[in-house]
Amino acid sequence: MATQSAFSDRGQGRQHEAEELIARSAEDMEALFSGFFGSIEALRQDTEREESQDVDTTIAGVSSGLWTPRIERQETDEQIVLVARLPYVPRNQVRIDTDTPGRIKISGECSSSTVYQAGVDRVTERQLGQFEKDLPLPPAACVERMTAIFHGSDVVITIPKY
Repeated sequence: MATQSAFSDRGQGRQHEAEELIARSAEDMEALFSGFFGSIEALRQDTEREESQDVDTTIAGVSSGLWTPRIERQETDEQIVLVARLPYVPRNQVRIDTDTPGRIKISGECSSSTVYQAGVDRVTERQLGQFEKDLPLPPAACVERMTAIFHGSDVVITIPKY
């Protein structure tokens, strides 16, 4: 009788562990789908915004599954303003290149690490990778007077026009 009770207790313990594992998996899946569908909703909203948005960048970031920085572009008669959203990219890893006439290239390397811990379980997620975005500039762009300023995880690039 005692042996049967011990097996029964062990079985209930394993069932409880399995239920906890399923619950955590369900939470992870919910977070994954929320992130995916949130990106789709953001894409819909972005395509309804002004034409100053670089929609190609947004579409590439959602559809490819690879991280591509989001870059917004606003242009007036006096200047061009590019806002590159670069979360997890240290400032010293961002490069801005204007060596090619009529083009600006923003590149760098991103890295992030997130640790999830529940009881004795510990999971570390790392995102590593390089990115590069090459954008056309109008002939009136004066890259010699360009400025780039960081605001949090955004870099704001202002290019005056002649």
